[in-house]
Amino acid sequence: MVQRVWLRNVQLPTKARLTSELVPDLQLTHGRSVWVLRKMGFSAGVSPTTFNHYIKSLRKLGVPFGPSEIGSGLHRPVYYTFNHMMELALALSLRVYGTLPDPVLKDIVHFRHDLYPLYRRAYLEYATGLGKPITVHTVGRGRFEMRGVYLDLKIRFSRGRTLEFGRPRLLSPFEALQVYARLETASRTHLPLNLSSLAIVLVECAEAAPNIHRGPAGR
Repeated sequence: MVQRVWLRNVQLPTKARLTSELVPDLQLTHGRSVWVLRKMGFSAGVSPTTFNHYIKSLRKLGVPFGPSEIGSGLHRPVYYTFNHMMELALALSLRVYGTLPDPVLKDIVHFRHDLYPLYRRAYLEYATGLGKPITVHTVGRGRFEMRGVYLDLKIRFSRGRTLEFGRPRLLSPFEALQVYARLETASRTHLPLNLSSLAIVLVECAEAAPNIHRGPAGR
């Protein structure tokens, strides 16, 4: 069973966002970052306290910060940037039976610097470039539109074991549709993920995040 994540209907970004060469400069505290992830639906079925501890446990395992970003200071505050938040959102999207397999976690960290520019491109090309919309026509059943940049990690997971985790690559909507249509094996647990939608919703939620007083649980 693949973890399902609820995302709100994604609205087209403003023209300024679509033409900007910059992604939002997010600087979120731990408390606000957890609020954003909960708002995106990643905490479904667990209490806020349990989810907060889960995010902290991921941090101890290297997601989304490298050792040099945490430092050794016990009370040193850490801030979550766009890349950090996207790494967390991706990790949470890849959970199987509510759990993130250790090999998948390790590969996310391993490919971290390959993924960072892909997050940026996915946000900027939600409806342009690689993510340009396509319209799929069906005989007698109308048509539908696909847009956004898709991320393919070629993950295969079977009987509690990760069989494969490929080098990250981006797909256009048409290429993603081809992968869906040509799928011939049930061992492919995770199909390409619409990374653009994930990025757009994340930024939307981050911009709405309230100020949360820092304390022992908010570091």
